[in-house]
Amino acid sequence: MLSSMRISKKNQPFVYGLLGLLALGLVGIASGGVDGSRISSIGKVGEEPIPVTSYAQSLRNTIQNISRQIGRQLTSQEISAYGLQSEALENVVSSAALSNEAKRLKISVGDDLVAEEIIATPTFTSVDGKFDKEAYEFALENSGLDTKEYELQTRKAIARSLIEGAVASGTKTPSSHAMTLIKFAREERSFDWASIDKKLLSTQAINPTIDQLKAHYDKNNILYTAPLSRKLTYVLLSPEMLADRIVVSQSELKDEYKSQPDRFNKPARRIIDRIIFDSVKTARTVKDQLDKEEVSFTKVAEDRGLTQTDIDLGDIEKGQLDKDIDDLLFNASEVGIYGPIDTNLGPALFQINAIIDPQNTSFADAAEELTAEYVSIESRKLINEMITDIDDLLAQGLTLEEIAKETAMELEKISYDSTTENGIAAYDGFRAEALKVKIGGFPELRELSDGGVFALRLDDLIEPALRPFETVKDQVATDWSASEDKKSLLKLADTLIIKLDNGETFESLNLNAESVSSITRNKYIDGIPAQLLEELFSNKTGKTSKIDNGDTVLLARLNDISEFNSETDESKELLSQVGIQLSNQVTGDLLRLFASALKDRDGVILNQNAVNQINTQILGGTGF
Repeated sequence: MLSSMRISKKNQPFVYGLLGLLALGLVGIASGGVDGSRISSIGKVGEEPIPVTSYAQSLRNTIQNISRQIGRQLTSQEISAYGLQSEALENVVSSAALSNEAKRLKISVGDDLVAEEIIATPTFTSVDGKFDKEAYEFALENSGLDTKEYELQTRKAIARSLIEGAVASGTKTPSSHAMTLIKFAREERSFDWASIDKKLLSTQAINPTIDQLKAHYDKNNILYTAPLSRKLTYVLLSPEMLADRIVVSQSELKDEYKSQPDRFNKPARRIIDRIIFDSVKTARTVKDQLDKEEVSFTKVAEDRGLTQTDIDLGDIEKGQLDKDIDDLLFNASEVGIYGPIDTNLGPALFQINAIIDPQNTSFADAAEELTAEYVSIESRKLINEMITDIDDLLAQGLTLEEIAKETAMELEKISYDSTTENGIAAYDGFRAEALKVKIGGFPELRELSDGGVFALRLDDLIEPALRPFETVKDQVATDWSASEDKKSLLKLADTLIIKLDNGETFESLNLNAESVSSITRNKYIDGIPAQLLEELFSNKTGKTSKIDNGDTVLLARLNDISEFNSETDESKELLSQVGIQLSNQVTGDLLRLFASALKDRDGVILNQNAVNQINTQILGGTGF
């Protein structure tokens, strides 16, 4: 963080950041406090003040950096949620701590170096690239700074950079660090794997004795213990309960139908891939190869260095493309390869992957759907009109039973626990409230995601209790069989592993295996749990790993280990980049620790009222 503030010929962002005050309009931020007095600083570290303009610019820069990363301007709520004010404040406080230390050590720089930095600043140069004194003075005047103040800030920034340079010197990390990280991330494994289940067992567990079942019941009684249960009474008013009160307006339904032409009358569509060629001759040659099935469209793309994303045009509607291309593709009645045809990018071949016919829904066919939507909307409006009256009745102390008699709400009871998901318990809002409610608590009206409202009361808490054996006997029998089959399956897996490790193949053991080649440790593979990859990356070539995967057991034999090749140009570039990143991280950490030690030693005093005023002025404005 602090390294970004360093000032030198090599690194001038901080100087340019200060000059950003010119364009960002900080005039007025330092002009008045709550009592009309001028606020020049927001506090100090030791004896070094923290200028208002420095914090304001730090906050603006921090906001702009994040906004650029996400491609849009942040809202005030997002800025607060991300803690950007705290980050900006930490930056300027740390800078002040370094400036205070420079003053203590009597570190300063001469006028020549300050002048050199200012003259080299692009903001102060004329069209011919030379320093323009008038532009310099005019810019500072518009930003609320005089030349002495700005030159003092520049001098302090250069002095801070000297301390930062001293602290950060020698922090280059050994190349072995980057190599270790990349080797770990870029190692690859190739393996064969298969899933086995109880169908492979010669005999399966059936017909357990009562003694076996009771033993399983006693050993696993947590499985047969009823969870904590809540006896709840609730009143509910849902849109469906008011549906019969809604008079459907046919004219409004027709207006709604006409207002949504894209919904009910969708044009013809094609799902299309496209490859551009350098000449019509090349395109025709490739088309002939495609027609003869000598090559696939995907292979043509790969040979030209294109990914699926590069060639995918997606879902195209009739009328979106140029007329000649539109005619070619939408007159086609079958999927396949079409072209070549000229486009504004060059001759192209198109592959139609799917043909979607126009979808025209008449008002008569759409009426039922529109009616349901209309009734739902109008029912919600009715509920909203009733909410105040229901709230008033609850506030008067009426019970839920009385509320049900006085209003359209219906009274229900439910036994709720962690497994309950039916009825009203399907709503997140109800489940959250059911977990919070206390016995004797005051029922409050809450909303559901579909527009309904409810209020509930906790009548009783039923503590967890072991269900009687006779009640869960059938479940115990099922669980016993599954448990015994799993034990047998794991033993079978161990037998198969010995055979595989001794040279037999999956095929010779009648196992339907799949092969996976050159996979890294963080790769997701459908059907394979991450635990299996962890096993493989710690295994030796030719050895087989076993993973318990619920009803199945997975076996995977490691065929090959591909080490990271550090000799390619790409690898060398990657090693260099990672090495630089690691060094920068170490440098940043050292500077943060150093600045933190300075703040602890010298003390930090902040005027939170001044900070709040700046936050309000910047975040409350129309832009950053």
